[in-house]
Amino acid sequence: MFKKFFNNLMGNEEENKKKESVPYNAGAPVNQNLNEEIEEDEDDEDIAQYQFDPVTHHGTHYDPQDFEAAANNLYEHYLDGEDEPLSQQDKNNLKREAYRKVYMDWNGHDFDQLAKFEMANSLELTGFVTSGFDQVKEEGNALYEPIHGISLYDYAAIAHGMTQGIAEAELLKAFGIDSTVWGEVNVLWPERMKEDPTYGIMAKYGEYFAAAGQHPKLAGLTPGIGSGSTNSNLEKLKTDRYFYEELCGARTAAYEYGLDGAQWIVDNYGINLADFQAVAMDWMTQQNQDFNSESIRHYMDYQEEKRKEYAQKFAKEQGGNVADDIEF
Repeated sequence: MFKKFFNNLMGNEEENKKKESVPYNAGAPVNQNLNEEIEEDEDDEDIAQYQFDPVTHHGTHYDPQDFEAAANNLYEHYLDGEDEPLSQQDKNNLKREAYRKVYMDWNGHDFDQLAKFEMANSLELTGFVTSGFDQVKEEGNALYEPIHGISLYDYAAIAHGMTQGIAEAELLKAFGIDSTVWGEVNVLWPERMKEDPTYGIMAKYGEYFAAAGQHPKLAGLTPGIGSGSTNSNLEKLKTDRYFYEELCGARTAAYEYGLDGAQWIVDNYGINLADFQAVAMDWMTQQNQDFNSESIRHYMDYQEEKRKEYAQKFAKEQGGNVADDIEF
């Protein structure tokens, strides 16, 4: 690991002082002085509340071009201070660190807001797409061209229809293809997902799958008996975050005790894996778009609590844990 990045992570005072002295805030927002007030008293409830662009999550109190200039200036300073050759990954880490520092200084040192900014701009900052943020540019990208006339949205809709028990022949007829063409489509779209280094196709597929029920070509097609479309548990899973977290915990506990967690949910709640994953995508998207670390910790703790409860249930059904017979 290169020295100065490591020193920064470890909080080396000498290195941090050098970085603090960098004139990176050239072109900073007019109310830059607020940063000094924040550093002097981070608990001051009177600190001005910033407004943010809903797409880029840049503060509206500055020009994004000024931000880019300041972040790149700091990044160049970091590079100039290195005394060892850096790999591309090391350079990427330094650049991300520079962006983080400038963003925090310009926007009130709000870690949750920083997380939103990084997710909204993850393609530029990390090279990967984050679910819930529309960074995918399909137009002009050969990877998104339809395969045998079947777009990614069509492909997700067909896959969704099959999970609902709609007859394959009926589905393929609605989309104007036969089983031979479908066989090729069902191989080539997953192959494109593997080819996409940004994971954009996979993220977009998840979004399309979650919304596939609204695809016009599925209108009027009849789901199979017992499909998720008539399952009250599935509707509850979509609207009740605690119920969703409970089933996530139960599924994890089931796998820990040698059970098929996905099948356990089907057997007990009638929710198949595809529907469960679609709902999971919805919850993850909502969480990303309205990132709140306190809320995330709350639901993680709740899921862990439920995992332990179900672990005890499964242990009892299997005759108890081995550790139950050990006395200390």
